[in-house]
Amino acid sequence: MAPTCSKGREPETAESPESRQDAERFINAVPSILIGLDAQGRIRRWNEAAARTFGLSDLEVLGRPLAHCGIRWLTPNLESRIAELLRSGRRGSVEDFRFQKDGKARLLGLTLNWIRLTHQGRGEWLVIGSDITEKKRAENELRAKTAFLEAQIQATIDGILVVDEKARVVWHNQRFLEIFTVPPSLWHTRSDRLLLQHVLEKIVDADRFLSRVKYLYSHRHEVSQEEIQLRNGTVLDRYSSPVFGKDGHYYGRIWTFRDITERKRIEASLRQLSVAVEQSPVCVVITDLNGNITYVNRRFTEVTGYAPHEVLGRNPRLLKSGHTTAEEYGRLWSAIQRGEQWRGELRNKKKNGELYWESAAISPIRNSAGEISHYLAVKEDITEQKLAESHARQAQKLEAIGQLAAGIAHEINTPIQFIGDNARFIKEAWSSLDALISLLAAVPDSSLGPDLLARIQAKLKECDYDYLRAEVPRALDQSLEGIGRVAKIVQAMKEFSHPGTDEKQPADINKAILTTLTVSRNEWKYVAEVETVLQPDMQMVPCHIGELNQVLLNLLINSSHAIADQVGASPEKKGKITVRTTQDQHCTTITIQDTGGGIPPAIQSRVFDPFFTTKGVGRGTGQGLSLAHNSIVKKHGGKIWFESEAGKGTTFFIQLPMKGPDASE
Repeated sequence: MAPTCSKGREPETAESPESRQDAERFINAVPSILIGLDAQGRIRRWNEAAARTFGLSDLEVLGRPLAHCGIRWLTPNLESRIAELLRSGRRGSVEDFRFQKDGKARLLGLTLNWIRLTHQGRGEWLVIGSDITEKKRAENELRAKTAFLEAQIQATIDGILVVDEKARVVWHNQRFLEIFTVPPSLWHTRSDRLLLQHVLEKIVDADRFLSRVKYLYSHRHEVSQEEIQLRNGTVLDRYSSPVFGKDGHYYGRIWTFRDITERKRIEASLRQLSVAVEQSPVCVVITDLNGNITYVNRRFTEVTGYAPHEVLGRNPRLLKSGHTTAEEYGRLWSAIQRGEQWRGELRNKKKNGELYWESAAISPIRNSAGEISHYLAVKEDITEQKLAESHARQAQKLEAIGQLAAGIAHEINTPIQFIGDNARFIKEAWSSLDALISLLAAVPDSSLGPDLLARIQAKLKECDYDYLRAEVPRALDQSLEGIGRVAKIVQAMKEFSHPGTDEKQPADINKAILTTLTVSRNEWKYVAEVETVLQPDMQMVPCHIGELNQVLLNLLINSSHAIADQVGASPEKKGKITVRTTQDQHCTTITIQDTGGGIPPAIQSRVFDPFFTTKGVGRGTGQGLSLAHNSIVKKHGGKIWFESEAGKGTTFFIQLPMKGPDASE
């Protein structure tokens, strides 16, 4: 493109075509907009950058005023503004000229310069410019982001300090000044040394902090976080990270300080609470709204046998034993979902299958918005308590039965005595009467008149005297034997029901066994023969005789039931129960052996568990062997165990010490 002059005007100097082409190439090679204006503001020059920017060729604009050259200007009063600039001869930059291209508003940045072309003062305005739309947009976005970032940093709870690559202070927020109570005289300092000196005065372990600062300044790539404590008791979380550009250039380091004093206090409280919960004697279980377990404490593991990882995320129904009804669980869920607390007792199952009782209080946990977020269950193992209550009830029943039995025995004993006395009297009288009748029968016929003799013989025949003479003594003997047996049972009832004392008393173990066999005879007489192998002349054994009688009775009844299940209802087929006693200077051992079906291996470990039974409804409560174990082991300081073989029977062993645990040898 060659510069164009007014028509008919001659150039003041000669210029070769080569020079003009070189100038044109030079102007078009410039990436910026180059526009030449004469003194009246008409376009004299127009390079290719201008043509690309405005979408107009030089032929379309040369000789025309800039304000009316075909550009779609959006700047109001553009013509008057250009005229004013030209008249004032003001040089400088203008960035508020706007134009439209492809339907979009664009922003133009222009610089005006007057260029003298001849010594006579002839010249033109040179307009240098560029489309700064994207630049301005980027600048505006940067300013907006910077303003937003600065506002965000000022609003943060963290104290922030930024230093450059030479450790000079670039920026800090107000929170930093507040945390370290920086005086106003240091608010605008760029000296990191002065700020650091002030900060060190506030820190408890200043030497260590200074050492870390120096280390991080010399190790630019490292990120560091630690807690520091101020002299006023404040605890800070200090975080420091380097700032690198994409090209790897190190620009400085950012220091962040967060006040975590309250968090540390809460953490300490939570640790104390956590320790308290973990060491609590009750089970603590937390679930989500679906009932899935999110937390259990150590006591839960001790009671149930389940480790935390075995139950987390699972439902507490894994503890169900089947003894709590669906209706009760329904009432439980309805209560806690309404935001109420549920209290009750549950009979659950441990990991090993053992049953246990627990008293539970289940409550909803609410979040800060007052909404139910979790459920908390606080549960106490009350198996021992329930067992003790059961033992107490059983003891009360036994005491009541004992009192009743003692009363019945006392009431029966009196009539039995006079019935026995009368039977013995009749027996003696019969002997005398029989002798008299025999004497009369032996009188010669001649000694009696015919009529009297006939009458006597008729009476003897009428009463079947020969039969009576043979059967009456036998009947009287049987009656006396029965009366003796009743008296023995009455005496056994009195001895079996004899109320015990809180202290052990010496007792005859062999006599106690015989007494219990008498009382339990109705249980075993139809299904088993009983053999006793009792060591003679045994010493008296210190024990609670009432409780020991009950233990023996439970074992004998269990043996009877086991044999009955084995032999069935056949009267011809009976099993056998063998009771033995042995004694040495240390202990007395009682053995009760039966020929029943034995105890299955799968349940042998549970036979002494409270409330465990394999008997049908109405035949067992599951407390007999538990009571026996409690009495023998805990109250007598002895041992009880068993040996069993499927299909062959079971033998229970009871071992009682001859002296109490505190007795001297």
